[in-house]
Amino acid sequence: MQRLFRKIISVCLLLLLWSPCLAMAREYRIATVAWIGWSPLHVALEKGFWEELNLQVDVAIYDDPIVILEAIKAKKIDLAMDMAGSLVGVYMKGEPVVAIAETNWSHGGDKIIVRQGDRLENHRGGVIGVFLDQPSCLYFLGQYLSEVDLQLSDFRIVEINPRDLSAQFIAGRLPAIVNYEPWTDDALNKGNGRVLATSADYQGCIPECLWGYRQTIEGMPEEDIHNLLRGWIKAVRWIKDLGNRREYFKILREKTFEAEPGLAEEDFSSMMQDVAIHDPDILLERNKDSGGLVDYLNELKRFLQKNSRLTTGFEPRDVFENRFIMHVLKHDAAQ
Repeated sequence: MQRLFRKIISVCLLLLLWSPCLAMAREYRIATVAWIGWSPLHVALEKGFWEELNLQVDVAIYDDPIVILEAIKAKKIDLAMDMAGSLVGVYMKGEPVVAIAETNWSHGGDKIIVRQGDRLENHRGGVIGVFLDQPSCLYFLGQYLSEVDLQLSDFRIVEINPRDLSAQFIAGRLPAIVNYEPWTDDALNKGNGRVLATSADYQGCIPECLWGYRQTIEGMPEEDIHNLLRGWIKAVRWIKDLGNRREYFKILREKTFEAEPGLAEEDFSSMMQDVAIHDPDILLERNKDSGGLVDYLNELKRFLQKNSRLTTGFEPRDVFENRFIMHVLKHDAAQ
């Protein structure tokens, strides 16, 4: 009888340990910067969309995209948001990075700025400051340079974090910069700046994505990745509902732009015009086989080769794994 009792206790303990209902869900840490295009992360977190999917997620805000690259390499974070072109730059340095979904693109939020009355042609051989010396920013800059018969090799590119980049421009230490909202406003208003071009002038020139190290992605349960993406998509739908606008601005003020307390609702409204956050239909077009992101990566490769910056050859499949987002889009649409 005593032996039977011990056996029953052992079986119960095993059931408790293996019960999916009682098992602790793994927590995922996703990195971002203060950029409205990635605000669905905060919406999904604040509205409990991931919690509804039995997923624990922490969103970490960094003040510099350069620091994110170091943080993910040091395994302080699991996944991150970034420009797809930047992943190519990291890949060419030998890091096994992979995007799992294009989520949005900059549509005016990134700007090339000089001073009123000035032109880039006046600074051939000089410096252009960029917030990230990666193929992402350089491809955007290159689109404009080709229009004025210039090329990257005509300038020295200097990388500075976005806040200090605008400060250096205002101080007169940089004749031209490539920066993004909200810091471009300071350069324009306090630095007597004018816009030469924005990312909206070359639609889709700065696609952005959710990404991680390949070994991290492969070590995650597929359903966790699917649910991360489902939470993002639900947040996007919520943002696009005009009835949620006031609450959305509150999330932007208290979470996404917590370190920028001076921003008002008019600023948020303006920023919303500077980004294209993809709804499910556009997600499908951009992420499918031979879709928009694959086209961009192929074009970026040609651009880097032309400008003698292709240090390592790559194919889109080397830096983009679309099976997770395509599963979610097809499976959920079928339900």
